[in-house]
Amino acid sequence: MNKLQKTKQLLKHHYLSNDRPLVVTFSGGKDSTVVLQLVIEMLLELKREGQELKKTYVVSSDTTVEMPIIASYLENILESIDIFSQKEDLNISVNLIKPKVEESFFALMIGKGYPAPNQWFRWCTDRLKIRPATYFLESLVKKNQSILMLLGVRLDESVSRANSINSRELNFQGLSMHEQIPNAYVLSPIKDWTTLEVWQYLNSKSAPWGSHESMMKLYSKGATLPDGTVRDGDADCNIALNPEAPSCGKTRFGCWTCTVIEKDRSMQGMVQNGEEWMKPLWEYREMLLDYRNREDKRNHRRRNAQLGLGAFNLDVRKELLEKLFIIEATNDFLERKVELISTEEVTIIQSYWNNDGDIENSAISLAIKYGRDIEIYQNHEIEELLISMELNEESKTLFTRVYEIEVARKNLSNRWGILGEIEERVENYFKGQFIEN
Repeated sequence: MNKLQKTKQLLKHHYLSNDRPLVVTFSGGKDSTVVLQLVIEMLLELKREGQELKKTYVVSSDTTVEMPIIASYLENILESIDIFSQKEDLNISVNLIKPKVEESFFALMIGKGYPAPNQWFRWCTDRLKIRPATYFLESLVKKNQSILMLLGVRLDESVSRANSINSRELNFQGLSMHEQIPNAYVLSPIKDWTTLEVWQYLNSKSAPWGSHESMMKLYSKGATLPDGTVRDGDADCNIALNPEAPSCGKTRFGCWTCTVIEKDRSMQGMVQNGEEWMKPLWEYREMLLDYRNREDKRNHRRRNAQLGLGAFNLDVRKELLEKLFIIEATNDFLERKVELISTEEVTIIQSYWNNDGDIENSAISLAIKYGRDIEIYQNHEIEELLISMELNEESKTLFTRVYEIEVARKNLSNRWGILGEIEERVENYFKGQFIEN
């Protein structure tokens, strides 16, 4: 019996041995595609044999900052899988999970001022991938008592991956328990496959739902470096609840905003190989990397009132938001109908800015300026206060800047230093070089 037959037999055994539904974590990459295709081929075979099919869940993750070309590919392939499974009556539920809007990348970075992530402050993975996946998978366990997660991870991807897989304790059925979710079991059906065997299978077996052509093109573009060499060996950035999932910053297809890595070779490869329209995203990411390390772009006091580099200052956040709208307004992005930030995120951002003293509805105003259909919130209390003070426009602007400091620190138990900040802001204002501190 060859390796392919053994894998199919393994899947069939676990499918038929209990009522536990299968949960296929699907990134759209080569390894998870093999696992999903093997599962669908098994379901088609069982259906021909007259077997009643239990529920199977296909679960994909959208951080909302995936490279547009990847997001479009994943959306299209999930739609094809859903249409095919319904047509064949395979009892498959296709799910694309996303972070809560208030925990999205731009809501936290532009809204609250979180500095762009690095190796030591990687706040993005938890908010964008782990939490949404946890909520969804826990709901499946609650509904079904137990689930079996199928992961597309392999021993030969790297030494660290092999050590991680081999370190997991297996029960008598060859399954491991998920570390975070009770009653969730884990199986890696292709863990012994080589990269060559994965590609041989995909090249010899057409996708039941369509074609592997789009995936092949993405791998080709993402793996070819600007100097013409071909990069290989990087894992796919899969759903983060995989116990053996790699750090997304080291994977081939991750978030276009990722600053955990110093150089985004995937994006470079894409731009180099026919996707020049995405160059503004690469430039935006480079700007985030630069701003993260610049003291003049960040507050000099953290939100807990301790001295030290804190959040991006409000002016920087306004700049970052407007830059997104500017990129969206270019012909290449308009033609492809690419929306980099949702209107819901803009609304959340405005609410966060309100807490930091922005009384000008700056986020909403920027959205309207660039054609978004969104209502502006009127702070009548502040409007009445400004009118009663009979200030000219210059004084209103200065009042707004000072008010931002007061609001940002109104709930802090330690308000030491606030007068110094206000004095510095006023001084800088009249010098004509306003700087947020």
